[in-house]
Amino acid sequence: MVGLLSSCLDDNDDDYLYHTHHNSVILLQVNYTDFVFEGGIELFLHSEFNESEEIPISVDYDPPGDFGNISLYYEPKEELLFDGSIVWAGKGKRKFPEYIYAPGKFLELDTRIDTPVDDKFQIIFAEEGVDYPLESIWNSINNLSIVKRYLKSGKKIGIFRYTPSVGVGDPNEWDWYVIMNTVP
Repeated sequence: MVGLLSSCLDDNDDDYLYHTHHNSVILLQVNYTDFVFEGGIELFLHSEFNESEEIPISVDYDPPGDFGNISLYYEPKEELLFDGSIVWAGKGKRKFPEYIYAPGKFLELDTRIDTPVDDKFQIIFAEEGVDYPLESIWNSINNLSIVKRYLKSGKKIGIFRYTPSVGVGDPNEWDWYVIMNTVP
């Protein structure tokens, strides 16, 4: 089961008085077309922290004939991180997490964080022919205090493209997700 943070999200672990966790993931949503930060959520996991450089995420993809779905899981316990429907010539929706915190709930830094080198990014469910504008995505979240804390893990930064509408899909309905994993 995944627990959710209900207080302000910042880089001070002392603020997590009511949460004992050894592993957590942050999902930050960025608009696909204009790269505006739209919010995010921190998920507390039961899985032990994985020491590898990559975030251990598996993908369950059901391609849309008319209706499809994509789910992301933290391994090895298959803890759900993301679940969204995909509709051909329509619009699916994110089903998990059910809600995310608004951008105003995230503390900001006075100084922006420099863009990591490209090999520090991990493309989740890479799609052939898709351009991944890593710097533009990064610039949407590089002023968040929680990003600075998560960078300390040394793990790669996951980038996931969610397209709830396909076929004649509308990119204005799509989102990028930045996924980061903490140090225990």
